[in-house]
Amino acid sequence: MPLLNTSLRLFFILSYLLILFLVSGSIEFQSIYTENILTFAFLIAAFLMYGVFYLIPAYVITHLAKKLLRVKIQQADSPNNKYQTTVYVTAIITTGISTLLFYANAKLYALYGMYINGFVLNLVFTPGGIESLGGSSATDASFAAIAIGFFLMQISLLYFAIRLSKTQIVTQLNLFKFISNWRAISIALIAVIALHMTFAFDRFTSNGLASVAQAVPFYQTVSSRSLFRAMGITGRRDTSLKIKGKLNYPLSPIQFNKPAKPYNIIWLAAESWRADTLNEEVMPNTWQFAKQATRFTQNYSGGNGTRAGVFSMFMGMPASYWFQFLQEQRGAAIIDVMQKQDYQMRFFTSALFSYPEFDRTIFAQVPETKMQALQRNGKISWQNDQQNVSDLIQFIDKRDTRKPFFTFMFFESPHARYFFPPESVIAKPYRDDLNYATLSKEALRQDIVPIKNRYINAVHHLDSQYKRVFDYLKEKNLTNNTIVILVGDHGEEFMEHGFWGHNSTFVDEQVRTPLVIYAPKQAAKVVTRLTSHSDIVPTLMPMLMPMLGVTNPNSDYSIGLNLLSDKARNHAYIADWDKLAYVDQDVKIVQPVNSQAFFMQKVSTRKDVALNGAEASAMLHKKTNTNMQIMRDLSHFTRKPTKSSTH
Repeated sequence: MPLLNTSLRLFFILSYLLILFLVSGSIEFQSIYTENILTFAFLIAAFLMYGVFYLIPAYVITHLAKKLLRVKIQQADSPNNKYQTTVYVTAIITTGISTLLFYANAKLYALYGMYINGFVLNLVFTPGGIESLGGSSATDASFAAIAIGFFLMQISLLYFAIRLSKTQIVTQLNLFKFISNWRAISIALIAVIALHMTFAFDRFTSNGLASVAQAVPFYQTVSSRSLFRAMGITGRRDTSLKIKGKLNYPLSPIQFNKPAKPYNIIWLAAESWRADTLNEEVMPNTWQFAKQATRFTQNYSGGNGTRAGVFSMFMGMPASYWFQFLQEQRGAAIIDVMQKQDYQMRFFTSALFSYPEFDRTIFAQVPETKMQALQRNGKISWQNDQQNVSDLIQFIDKRDTRKPFFTFMFFESPHARYFFPPESVIAKPYRDDLNYATLSKEALRQDIVPIKNRYINAVHHLDSQYKRVFDYLKEKNLTNNTIVILVGDHGEEFMEHGFWGHNSTFVDEQVRTPLVIYAPKQAAKVVTRLTSHSDIVPTLMPMLMPMLGVTNPNSDYSIGLNLLSDKARNHAYIADWDKLAYVDQDVKIVQPVNSQAFFMQKVSTRKDVALNGAEASAMLHKKTNTNMQIMRDLSHFTRKPTKSSTH
């Protein structure tokens, strides 16, 4: 038993050092040290303390196994009995999972600038989430090999710990006895309290440690405003976002006067379609079509990922409302209106409607039989895109011509790993495959041109599928009574600001998309003012053309503007899983929308030049009304709880 205790303590010390090594790769120690020595000291303390926290689950589970088997271990004749082996195996499995988790966390940060969060967990546990990444068999094999490698590493560390525990130096050290002593626990508790109270005091007074705390994975922020006020300490004004209540959408029942000759609507959305790819070289057919329509050159998606991007375009509001709609399984008002007007509807995707959960939000009221998802049919995404276009055309062909139709399609081929047939190749050289398990920032910087060339070829294939729809509409003389919407769900970055892909930051490359709206009898034009995905529904719903003949004000179902009117928006919102970016002509302000509220704001110019220190403070002072505007918009569709309904 003494050998077991000593070897386990030493094993957990070695695992702790390994965890620190893995975490250190995602923390910029040098920049923080040169900025402020006291801030750096706080970072080191948090880094070392949280390294202990990360191993607590593994330690507790191993300790419980040892406690449960204590009697049998002591009664066994051999010191290397099966009960002792069980404890060792428990330690290997639990620490192996912990170290593997933090390796994945470091990898995620290096590639996408985020730690494991609610979005990543949703990706893992929601059906279709992992499939949406587009990983290859080589990627799967590499991840499996890495996982096995980590468990083999833990076995090696345990073997070393056991051998070292038998040496005279270790057996005579009091360190390991101290580790298990109540004094160690007391010191740890005092350190934890001191660390978090330091942060709470800073948050109350100056908020200088916010960005440092954010650098430590899973740092738990705390606040003690009441305590400090009671002590007579004056702090900064609390700007926390406090929005409570149930979803109230739409604000009033939707009323409409059904047009005598309602328009058909074809809504085509493409994965990762960034704004600058809509040009004559990459998308010649779409470019020619856009010349006959209204093209919006400064359009912002409602998010840097598919969930937020598609939600904002159908709901006409910030994607921060997503969780309320998902909880209540409430669909889009525009779908309600079209159902009441007897539209024939059919929706297509080469991904899934269940990830993100559009079948429980936007299309919650749409029968499953009207939604076709092809991601799991074993074909490549460009093949599924082609099949879906064929089925979309067939749906229109077989419709009842006495009724209008609405069809939506989500194209998947421009999603990483970027798929295309040989005839769509216009950019060389390009990477044949992408192995996510072996990617690093260094490798991405070296290979980003051939990787981007894959993307360009995939977008060129998207253009060929759009052309099939354009040609069909022209052939069937449907252009005089059909609205066509072309839009991307979000953009795609290729290391312009240090990251690849999307879902990581709010830079223009990740959040600006093409937006083209063709409407019969509307003169072709190019609109250069700021627009948002949230403006699409307010354009389709009103009686302006008329479209759907809705008589309610836009504010009943959206915070957007009618794109075909002369009204100009002065700001837009872009969201991800737990943050919201406010963007206007001057600035982007990014802030969490959760229990931590606005205490970790990031400020940049609209062109993504970061502002820090005095520049950031000056800009925030200039935009003092921004917080109130955000609070109004994020509570616009929320019914405040009444006293009788609260307990």
